[in-house]
Amino acid sequence: MAETTPLPGIDAINALDAGAFSRLLGPVYEHSPWIAERAFARRPFATPRDLHLALYGVVLAATEAEQLALLNAHPELAGKEAEAGALTAASRQEQGSAGLDRLTREELATLANGNARYRERFGFPFIIAVRLHSRASIFAALEGRFHNTRAQELQNAIAQVGEIARLRLAALIPS
Repeated sequence: MAETTPLPGIDAINALDAGAFSRLLGPVYEHSPWIAERAFARRPFATPRDLHLALYGVVLAATEAEQLALLNAHPELAGKEAEAGALTAASRQEQGSAGLDRLTREELATLANGNARYRERFGFPFIIAVRLHSRASIFAALEGRFHNTRAQELQNAIAQVGEIARLRLAALIPS
């Protein structure tokens, strides 16, 4: 998904065939084109918000196994994908916006430890809409969310994925 190339307006999106719709909107949800494929049947969309709600509705209606696959498709913050240069363009831009590409060694170690502890406790990576946070608030949220139950964290992570998708769509679709 190229951040500099806006998607067509909502009327043009409604006119796309299934393949073009999935190619255009599949990347909105990290490595999970099945969401766009299922949302295609919910057309037409009156507004970009309706499109977002249709996509998010697919996520909410998915099985827990599908939701976990979606969460596990997300990279860890400043994790091995970032280190290897393997982030999607959208994730690279998002993590960079919060300064996660400029962490000190100590901050990297703290985040790596937190990521590992979080994944061990909950079974999926810590996910947060980094565009809405500072570096400090990301670290604070990671620590604060350890107090939640797995069910609460599953809900939190799904909500954060929805926010990430909303922000990606808002950046791409003319209002």
